[in-house]
Amino acid sequence: MRRPTLLAALSLLGLAACAPPSDAPRDPNTLGLRGTVPVAPLEKVDFTLTDTRGEPYDFRARTEGRVALLFFGYTFCPDICPVHMATLAAALRELPPGIREQVITVFVTVDPARDTPERLEGWLQAFDSSFVGVWGSDEEIAQALAFYRYPPPETSGEEVGYTVGHPALIYAFTSDGLGRAMYGPETSKATWIHDLQVLTGHDGSVGAGAAASDVQGLVARAGDILILDAVIPRPPTATTTAFYFAVRNGGAAPDTLLELDSNLAERNSLHDMVMSGGVMRMTPITGGIPLEPGATVRLEPGARHGMLEGLHGLPEAGATVTLRLRFAVAGWVEVPARVVRYEDMGGR
Repeated sequence: MRRPTLLAALSLLGLAACAPPSDAPRDPNTLGLRGTVPVAPLEKVDFTLTDTRGEPYDFRARTEGRVALLFFGYTFCPDICPVHMATLAAALRELPPGIREQVITVFVTVDPARDTPERLEGWLQAFDSSFVGVWGSDEEIAQALAFYRYPPPETSGEEVGYTVGHPALIYAFTSDGLGRAMYGPETSKATWIHDLQVLTGHDGSVGAGAAASDVQGLVARAGDILILDAVIPRPPTATTTAFYFAVRNGGAAPDTLLELDSNLAERNSLHDMVMSGGVMRMTPITGGIPLEPGATVRLEPGARHGMLEGLHGLPEAGATVTLRLRFAVAGWVEVPARVVRYEDMGGR
């Protein structure tokens, strides 16, 4: 397939880039992004095409207030398009839900003759259920591409198995409607994880300068506080269960885990297990759990844990439920936890 080189693409985008408005919140060069930053923020392209349900899709309006990732590609593409979508989907799966919800990916097909709405929908859903596919006439797609001074899509090869030339870049627009960075198919999962945190207003770091992908089991964060490996065992009959997770303080200042809350049970609390006279006793934690800088504290079986009493019911194993933790400095954070079987708790 015809692949515009990254250098040529950036040259075109540099010419097309609009000057940042006077109220631009931040200079893109100060964001610390790992993607390619344009000379000046790009204006968000304004087009209305058709989504896979047959409804008009106004790109500017439908992505307002979110980080919008825009890509022009096609489902019969043998390399660039599936690589882009697979890498991006893998990165999104490793980000906390609160960050994922701020990101919307819009895939514009440059091959409307073959990319029927059904095929486009099925192809994108195979990567990530949040990806949005849109299509239009050849003229409408060419007009959208012309915004960045790209030529209309060109086909080459055999009549049935032809390929289509298209930009190789994903454009990232922040919630202020400005394009802050561009990403080629060589972009790594670690780069996406880092930059999506930055683009959504987070610092992009996970503990002592480590990349987000270096932290296994990350499910949520509140500032420098990271929540990992959150699970709730599903009791077969009882109305009480525990909440197990790890907390890492990646900042330079101490914090304290103060409180657990949820809509899953009548009473939610933090407990410790204390050995006394050869007997293990459960005691409420009243002063919170200290979190020193750089420390990781695990709440696990036979030790400190969250307690949920008077359950209103839990879904089957494999589902995800949401609880809330309150920290003295970081404040409240929503934590998605996997529901597991008690027999799956061994070896944690």
